[in-house]
Order: sequence, then C-alpha cells, then structure tokens
Amino acid sequence: MLESSAFGRVTVSSMRVTVRELAEKLGGVVDGDSDAVVTGVSSVDYASEGDVVLAENEKFFKKACASRATCVVTAPNLGLAVSGKSIIRVENPADAFAEVLRLFQPEEELPALGVDKTAVVGSNVRLGSGVRVGANVFIGDRAVLGDSSIIHPNVYIGADVTIGESCVLHPGVVVYPRCRIGNRVILHAGVVIGADGFGYRRGESGLLKIPHVGIVEIGDDVEIGANSTVDRAKFGATIIGSGSKIDNLVHIAHNVKIGRNCVIVALSGVAGSVEIGDNVTLAAQAGVKDNVRIGDECVVAARAGVIGDLQKGSVVSGFPARDHFAEKRAQAAWLRLPEMLRRLKTLENEVQRLSAQVRGETNDDINH
Repeated sequence: MLESSAFGRVTVSSMRVTVRELAEKLGGVVDGDSDAVVTGVSSVDYASEGDVVLAENEKFFKKACASRATCVVTAPNLGLAVSGKSIIRVENPADAFAEVLRLFQPEEELPALGVDKTAVVGSNVRLGSGVRVGANVFIGDRAVLGDSSIIHPNVYIGADVTIGESCVLHPGVVVYPRCRIGNRVILHAGVVIGADGFGYRRGESGLLKIPHVGIVEIGDDVEIGANSTVDRAKFGATIIGSGSKIDNLVHIAHNVKIGRNCVIVALSGVAGSVEIGDNVTLAAQAGVKDNVRIGDECVVAARAGVIGDLQKGSVVSGFPARDHFAEKRAQAAWLRLPEMLRRLKTLENEVQRLSAQVRGETNDDINH
C-alpha cells in the first residue's frame, strides 16, 4: 500500500532497506553510512529524507548531493564522497536504478486467482494453472490461456485465441479470433490485436471491402502500449517479433512483419506489408510507406517518413527520410535561406551596376 508522499516521490509503506542491503542487491560499493535506511525512490528535484536517487553525470551528482536524498546511486569514479550522504557506486548506474525502481514499485492490485463469477467463458476453453481472470471478461470458444497469465477486467478474447504463459492483458484489451500471443507479453489498456486491415476496392456501388482472413502472431516478451493497434493480415500473419516494444498510440497495418527487439515509439504508423528487421528503432511520429523493407539495426528519427527501402544500419531523418547527416546539413542550409536570399539580391544589384558601367549607362538609365 502506498503512503501519502510528496509530489514526485514513490514510497511503499512496507519497504525499508538499508543502504548496505540495497548495495548488495545492486552489486555496488558503499561510500558513507551503510546503515542508513532507504524508504522511497525519487528524482533529485523532489527528493526527501529516506529517498534514493540516480546521478548519471557530474551535474546530477552535484544536485543529488545538495538534495535531501539519503542515498545516491552513481558511477565508480563520479564525484567525491559527501558528508551526510550514502553513495552506492555501480558500473552501470542506469541499469542499477531500474532494479531500484522494480524494488520500490507499488504492488499492483490483481484479479483473484481463478475466474471471476461475472466472466463469460466459452466452451472447450483451456486455462493454465495460476490464471487470473477479472470481472466482465469474455473468453471465446476454444481459447487457450497459459499458466500464470493475468486477464484484467473488461478484456475480450475471441474464439481460438492462444495466449502464452505469464501474460498480462490490461483493462479494455481486445484480441480478435484466432490470433496468437507468446509468453510474457504485456498488452496495455485499449490495445486491439487483430482488427481487419484497411483494404478496399472501388466498384460501381462504391468502396468494396476486401476480406482479411489472416491473423496476428506476437512473439515472447513483447510489450504494447495503451491504445495501440495491430491489424490482422489479409492472408498469413502480421508478425511482431520476440522482445519488441511498442509505445502508446502506434498503428501496425496488415501483413507487417517486425523483427526481434525493435522499438517503435508513440504515434508512429507502419503501413501494410512492410518488413522491419531486428533491433530497429522508429522514433516518435515516424511513418513507413507500404511495401518498404527496413534492414536490421536501422534508426528512423522522430517525424521521419520512410518511402523507400533502408539498408542495414541506416540512420535516417526528414521527409522523405534520407541519411540523417545529409538531412542535418540540408536543415542547416534551410535556416540560412533568408540570409542567402538577401546576399543574392545584393549580388544581383551589384552585377546590374557593373554591367551598366560597362555599357556606359547612367543610374537614371538603369532605374528607368
């Protein structure tokens, strides 16, 4: 249970740990009082006594030491010990602090073990051991839920859906029939998996809907943010590779294939039949045209529009997207455009004046 706490501070009432115990969990070394007690986690700007904070660089180390925080997690050679502060030094402070956040994460309220009495469960459904199914959940015929999966209230799971072990489906998730979800997948509130792809043909009577008879396949350890959508394939499968992370408000169209460990940030859109390799990053508001191929380890900058294939390791930005460094040079030139136009006008006037002198014309001749 959470205690009442200052803005920006997370405190778990049952959590009290000494700096020594925290350092042991993080594999770090302590400077200062190892018996000091940590009860919460915060940023350096809102830290209170009892808090542990992160300092990845000299600037934040100084701020952390000047704050009310009890403990600072930082790098081995960053800053000097400060009186009254307990410092835990670790090789990778950011990774260590992620572990701190997990330690102090408030305990989430989960549905009770088993199936809530208000849930609707179809025929021939297979539920693994330790499954939790919340209020008003619908599970269609022949669906399969793996061991220890958690289905929060108001989730719809269609017929013949397969969900792996230790998955979490948050409130309002919809999984259309026949889609397949791997192990340890997290779908946040409002995610829709398997809606029809956007496909129409113009006919005499208007737009004719093209049936989409495929499915969506999601690999292991995938996380998809709130209100994101993944459309079912026209035929075959739309695929999200294992380990990939998709932010809020992202749209993945029909027959897209996304590789392993990709990151797709908020408000991005991927059009139909795109193939994305492994370890690709699409930054916020990126867009990808249909039928494009993006190689492994590419990075697409925020608001970039990809309209052609990208080779492995490409870093692109702009619209249309092109080599990031070329785009930066073009943007720098664009910012200088007003000055360049003024200089060009001055040069044109000077050329006119010199030409007139060569022809023996007077200023009055030029002006008239």
